[in-house]
This record gives sequence, structure tokens and C-alpha cells, in this order.
Amino acid sequence: MFRVRRLAFDLPMQLSRRKALGTALAALVARPARAASTPLEAQGGQFSSFDGAQLFYRRMGKGPPVILLHSFLSDGPRTWFNTGVAQTVAEAGFSVIAPDGRAQGLSAGPSGMLPKDTLAMDVEALIRTLGLRSYRLLGYALGSRTAVRLMARGARPERCVLGGMGITAIVETERTAAINIRTIRTGRDSRDPQLGVQVQAAIRLQKLKPDALVAVLRSEISTPRTELAKIRAPVLVLDGDKDDINGSPTELAEAFPEAAAMRAPGNHFTAVREPKFAQTAAAFLKSKDPPDRFAASAAI
Repeated sequence: MFRVRRLAFDLPMQLSRRKALGTALAALVARPARAASTPLEAQGGQFSSFDGAQLFYRRMGKGPPVILLHSFLSDGPRTWFNTGVAQTVAEAGFSVIAPDGRAQGLSAGPSGMLPKDTLAMDVEALIRTLGLRSYRLLGYALGSRTAVRLMARGARPERCVLGGMGITAIVETERTAAINIRTIRTGRDSRDPQLGVQVQAAIRLQKLKPDALVAVLRSEISTPRTELAKIRAPVLVLDGDKDDINGSPTELAEAFPEAAAMRAPGNHFTAVREPKFAQTAAAFLKSKDPPDRFAASAAI
């Protein structure tokens, strides 16, 4: 089981809020992880991606598969297992599959230029390796952007939850990536020194390779509204009630043909740790109701 007390976060979009969010980062480092209500064992495995890179994933539970896509400067345990989200979804009757993103966790992170949409192609390789014919998606921050790219590229999940995400970071992804790259490279000398120190501390703690992280960010691309309008999967945008750093979650939901936006307690860094986030995500993934009907009936 994964009980390491570590950090799950993604870098913010709005520079004006970075000081407060940097403080939140520091608090999360020392905050104990929420334990699962039932002891569940996760098993790990490796797979070869489209370019031969060896990537790692963890699997837990029995039932229809749910692919969990974590935030930036994180991995499966930090975003999903240490927060109790993976356990809650598994207890709802699903098999959760949580890959470590390229250059993060136990997944390989070769430096050098990567093709555009590398993160989406990595998940496509996982889906092929496991022979998944149907599945659901749950992403947070960077993982939500990856989920959107998967659907834009033709993936057809049964349902999808996009956590910690708004319209701006989807339609202006390159701008988000550029801000994150500057913070990684400049650290204490970034526009927000406190956040820069926190980011570089996370990189050291996890023994990540900055150049590989930069290559991953540079492989991201935006998804225009015209492409969002073609995505047919039922989508729930689930953000903290104090989280707008990636833009409006409501506008993001409105860009999809079948979607709704809901709010859980917390900000960009804390919402994923709140039981209501996990419970709402699991309930939506299990529900057969359209997103708008689900949102109207599921009070948080």
C-alpha cells in the first residue's frame, strides 16, 4: 500500500496568486495523507510507450477500469493514493489504473525534444497494452489537460472527470507551459521566489530531471473550442470552490456538448485531498445520468 506523506500539485496559471498558492504548497508538504477507509493493495507494472520509453503504472480494485491521470510534479501515489481518491474510486466498484507520467514517479524521463501530444500518446500506449475496450477517465490539473487531448485525438471514454481545470489552461496550454518552464528554470529568481523555491524543492525531493520536465511541458498543445465542441463523452469539471487559477471551470464545461461544472471544498492544491472531491468523482463515474442532471441532484 502507498502511505507516503508527499505532495500533489500542479503549477498555477495566474501569476498574481502565486504567493498565496506557494504558501499552500508548503502546508501540503507537511500535511498527513488521508488514509483509505479499507486497506486495498495496489499492484504495479511497466509498459512500453510509442517511442519505447518504459513507463510505470499502478492498478487496484476490481471492476470497470478508470484511468487516473495525475498533476504536474507528482505521480500516482501523490495525487491519487495518498489522498484517498484511488481507494474511494476502487471501493465504488472500479479497477483504478494510475500511470506515473513521463519523467515523473517511476516512469522514464529521457531528455531531448518530444513529439507534440506525448502525454496523450503515452496513455494511448497504456490503453493498447492493457487491451482496454472501454474505460473512464479522471484527471487533475496536468492530467485533465492530458484527458482532454486524449478525447480530442479520438478517445471515447464512457465518462470523464476533469479536476483542477478551467478553460484558459485548455485553450492556451502553451502559455501555461511557458509559465511553468520559467518557474522550473529560474527557481528563487522567478517572478514569485517563494513558489520557485517550492517547485525546486519538489524536484529535488522526487529526484526529477528538470530538462526532462521541460521537454514534457513543451510537448503540450492547446485544444481549441472547436475541438472541444466535437467531444461526445459525458464530462464533469470538478474544481475547488477557491480554484480559478486555470480559468473558469464553468466556461470549460460549456465548451463541451455534454458537461457540467461542480465545486468541491478547497483550492487548487487542497481540493483533491477533500473526501467530497473523491466521493463526487466516484459517484459521477458510476452514474448513468447526464452531467447536468447529475450536478443538479448531487449536492456537495
